[in-house]
Amino acid sequence: MLKIIRVDSLVAEQRSNHSDGGGSIPTSTLHVYECPVSEIQSVIERVHYSHSIFGVTTSICFKVVAANTVVGGAIFGKPAAFNVARKYGANGLLECRRFVLEDACERNSESKVLAFMLRKLRENLYQRVLSYADPAYGHEGVIYRACGFQYVGVTAKRKHVMWRGKKYPDRNVHQTNFPFHLELRAALADGSATRVVIPGKHIYLKELQT
Repeated sequence: MLKIIRVDSLVAEQRSNHSDGGGSIPTSTLHVYECPVSEIQSVIERVHYSHSIFGVTTSICFKVVAANTVVGGAIFGKPAAFNVARKYGANGLLECRRFVLEDACERNSESKVLAFMLRKLRENLYQRVLSYADPAYGHEGVIYRACGFQYVGVTAKRKHVMWRGKKYPDRNVHQTNFPFHLELRAALADGSATRVVIPGKHIYLKELQT
């Protein structure tokens, strides 16, 4: 049975009488709020595989809360690459730059929470949302397909720098405002870091104003 729960100025559809799934956080306890990026930075840096929001453009953010604790969040912003905006139509286009939920949230919570965020973006008259799923981290875009995104292809292969057990986009080596760019350059020079080529990401597009 569905019930409508008002969350601040938002309205979320959530299921009642749902079991807790053996200790997981049920979808019915999750609440979504629009928020400044500062309120979700820590959960993204902890949970997202990049562990960073460096260089991420921000237009609108949401936090996911359970029992007064932030358990997830999302950042939507303008695409970083000009050619991407040109290809998919810059007017009204947002890219899902980061989206995370704690592992304790029950299965399928991601698609339900994301669907609510998309409705809010539609209400704010955004036209479309672009997102990527990175197979290098085992992501194929299941939640995007569940939310009605269209699969539109694969990006080109990418170069990353492997350093101290982490991957860094090759562009970080040349970004003077990236805090470790000098260390990355030095590590490449002395052989303690290496460049690797990884597969392209799956591309998904969601039309909001249909």
